[in-house]
Amino acid sequence: MALGSAGSQPRLSSASRRRKRSNQQNIEDSKGGIKFLAWAAIMAAAVTFVMGFTCTKLYISSAPGPGLVKKAIFMVFLMCNTISLFSSIVALTHLIWGQRQSDFQLIQKAMLRAMALVTVAFMSILVAFMVGVCFVLIHLPWQTYF
Repeated sequence: MALGSAGSQPRLSSASRRRKRSNQQNIEDSKGGIKFLAWAAIMAAAVTFVMGFTCTKLYISSAPGPGLVKKAIFMVFLMCNTISLFSSIVALTHLIWGQRQSDFQLIQKAMLRAMALVTVAFMSILVAFMVGVCFVLIHLPWQTYF
């Protein structure tokens, strides 16, 4: 028996205990960030879903022969809305996967990817909102106001 008895377990030094505790604290902090990003991605998906139904209903109920400008604006709106919905759903899958991990590096990778996807989702929501406003303004009867 050169190193000790067969039934004993090695004791952790105080530095390794501190490192383990700080790693656990980092994981808990990261999981709080994951919850916030998941909330943001869910909100982006919900807003995108509602905007899609609202503007599509407006487009379908418009005049029988929509002009080329209206059709082009509607297509840009649909593209931005689709990008936003897909990127927020993919961000949510990354966050759910990151929530289940116990390695700090994997959690950080999942959060960075999800953060990029949520940013893309919010930027495309912004563009879709601006295009949707233009689309609604085209449908207003401006001649009655002047």
